[in-house]
Amino acid sequence: MNRGPGGNSPQGNRGPGGNTQGNNRGPGGNQMGNRAGGNTQGNNRGPGGNQNGNRAGGNQMGNHNGGNQMGNRGGGNQMGNRGGGNQMGNRGGGNRPGGGMANRRQPVGSRQVALKNGGNATFRKNGQVRSIQAHNMTVNRGMHGERRVMANRNGRMVVSNGRIGRNGRMVGGGYSQRAYYRNGNRVYVQRTYVYGGTTYAYAYRSYYYGGNPYYYYAPPYYYGPAYYGWAYNPWPAPVYYNWGWGGQPWYGYYGPYYQPYPAYPYASLWLTDFLISASLRAAYEESAAAAAENGEVLPPQFGQESSDVIASLGSSDPLIAASLATAYGGRSYAFAGAAAAPAKAGGGTQMSNDVKQAIADQIKKEIDAEKAAASNKGQAAKDEGPPPALDPNTRYFVVSTSLDVTTSNGDECSLTQGDVIYRTEDEPDEDKMVDAVVKASKKDECAVGATVGVETNDLQEMHNNLRQQMDLGLKELASKQGKDGIPAAPDTKTTTGEVPAPTPDSNVADDLQQTQKDAEQVETEASQQQN
Repeated sequence: MNRGPGGNSPQGNRGPGGNTQGNNRGPGGNQMGNRAGGNTQGNNRGPGGNQNGNRAGGNQMGNHNGGNQMGNRGGGNQMGNRGGGNQMGNRGGGNRPGGGMANRRQPVGSRQVALKNGGNATFRKNGQVRSIQAHNMTVNRGMHGERRVMANRNGRMVVSNGRIGRNGRMVGGGYSQRAYYRNGNRVYVQRTYVYGGTTYAYAYRSYYYGGNPYYYYAPPYYYGPAYYGWAYNPWPAPVYYNWGWGGQPWYGYYGPYYQPYPAYPYASLWLTDFLISASLRAAYEESAAAAAENGEVLPPQFGQESSDVIASLGSSDPLIAASLATAYGGRSYAFAGAAAAPAKAGGGTQMSNDVKQAIADQIKKEIDAEKAAASNKGQAAKDEGPPPALDPNTRYFVVSTSLDVTTSNGDECSLTQGDVIYRTEDEPDEDKMVDAVVKASKKDECAVGATVGVETNDLQEMHNNLRQQMDLGLKELASKQGKDGIPAAPDTKTTTGEVPAPTPDSNVADDLQQTQKDAEQVETEASQQQN
């Protein structure tokens, strides 16, 4: 299964997927992409030769004042406290609107330990490592054993996801980031990704908002206006497309959670299924690989239900509803616009049609935005105003890599690829976090309806992944236009993108594996000191 650009098959493309800076939202949680001063890849421009995004005075890992560690704001408070000696990120008074605890980072019962050789570690109430900041790296341990490591190696930011297996082979992947292009005041970075033995690279524009860095996907090529119009507007007739997923294990595994549309009046609906299926396939393959390393077989996610169960696929869109009724109106699972049943806590439920429609609507907006950018090679993109992660017109996000988050009740839960969240806040707190509501999730994950704290950089990575998968899907549609039921498209030729396409760096796989080995040692040391 290919995950990168350039002729990859549908469903298998992952895009970079991996969010920057970790699945655990542990103490400080500071990003190694630095907060201010135009830093790139952890290289500081401020005084004092600070490392890892320090602002001044030799503080480590983004501390603001007086040598405080791990994101403390002053007064010796620990773990991001705002005042009054509160612990674990409380903002004073301990309550948020709605009665929830103020802490968006740490679940109830977690505790912080200062390490002998410098740095800090946070442990869950069961004694499991949650996060470590030491030895010029940040280690985040997921609830289910996954590990994400962020480190500076040879002047580059390295983000490694996964673990080292019994035979010394790394299960997972990640990327290495460095600056590679400048256009006026714009600095671009490239990320070289390694997943499943495949290496590929994407370009990102450095973008600053509120003094904090974000990275915005820069397309390697653009289509002409006519092709974007073909993808944006309704097709002449609904398309009945065979994805060929019936025998694929990921589809059976997630069958009751997700079913594709049976008909596609618009390209945006097809692209929605392209995006979600790629996310679910990536999630399945990561879980299966981790199980195999332990000599295990991935257990059924939803029981033994048939993978070809057809769910009720109603829609409030009259054109879609008419197409579905034409194709399936006489059958027992009539399309009456019924929503999926509410989920029990962590029980999983089918992704609702309203959620899928919201994602499709977002993709239509992105098609229109890319069409505008294509007219002047991306120069129409503004470098002021909120990034997509905080844009009031962008609310729905498809999770693109595993995240462990804290609910408004102080509980910890996980989100994995293909889950959907809805951002409810437009302004982040001092830790660059906002609240979001879980709109779709799978078994044993964050419950649908739960409010969770999410870092804005994670949201930006989800948006980047949507754009990348959209471009891969547009490429797939261009190759299939006039075939397999896809209507003929106008000119599908491309022109060069905003910046030259980056060339993947070498030795990234070795850097990722070594980073995991270093993290293993750091984690062992921390575990030995927790008492």
